[in-house]
Amino acid sequence: MVHPLDVARLLALPDDYSDREESEAVRLFAEANGAQFQPLVLGQPLPGVVFRDATGAPRPMQGAGRIVRFPGEPEIEIANSAFPYAIELNVMSSAWGYAAVRLSRPAPALLVETGSARAVRLLPATPTAAETLTFENGTQAHVDARAVDWARGILSPDLLALLDDAELPFDLEIVEGWLFLYSPRQLAGGDPRVWRRTLGVVAAVHDAVEAADGARAVASGAPPALPMTDRPWKGGRRKALWVYGSMIAVMAIVGAVVALFAR
Repeated sequence: MVHPLDVARLLALPDDYSDREESEAVRLFAEANGAQFQPLVLGQPLPGVVFRDATGAPRPMQGAGRIVRFPGEPEIEIANSAFPYAIELNVMSSAWGYAAVRLSRPAPALLVETGSARAVRLLPATPTAAETLTFENGTQAHVDARAVDWARGILSPDLLALLDDAELPFDLEIVEGWLFLYSPRQLAGGDPRVWRRTLGVVAAVHDAVEAADGARAVASGAPPALPMTDRPWKGGRRKALWVYGSMIAVMAIVGAVVALFAR
């Protein structure tokens, strides 16, 4: 799954590069590695806690920028995602880097929140009916009771340590046949180390999940998705701007999304 990367276009960025220069470098990096590049997509048809709310509906005005899709079996998608939301007249943003891979075997739902990622930002929703497994450094895994043994088989100490890196941590979600890694930090950017680490972690987690084969847990009734509830603050710490009046608030939300992905 992981191949040597041509990172020359990223290394050629000047020290004080702009957001526009970084986006162009990511485009050239994708091209050099035989990957597809899209600068912006709104309303992604993906499952997952970052893309859908607790009812399963798409998060309003959710979108992704700098989308890079590496071909192969499986195809790997890496991008930066965000959605705006308003608390009274305060417009906030919940932003995540993510990697997405389609699984080839049945697997029950699983949500892992690592201690290092939780320290930066909480995922926007949490399961309401699941067993919670607790590991070192505050890492928690949520899974149906009928799939606990399957989950423990995947979440080895080595794999948890790989996810729970203080510099670039990842949360993990398996839902509706998809494997997602979420980071509270930007993934599709100008740092070659981030690309190498992300692809390496995706490969390790994907191999572990496929080897565990969740077909038995699924056959026992473990669901492909867990019931969820949105967290009140949806993980956003950054105040985008203050607005006055409902019309200005709507315009500000649109502006916040554009600002997030025009980088």
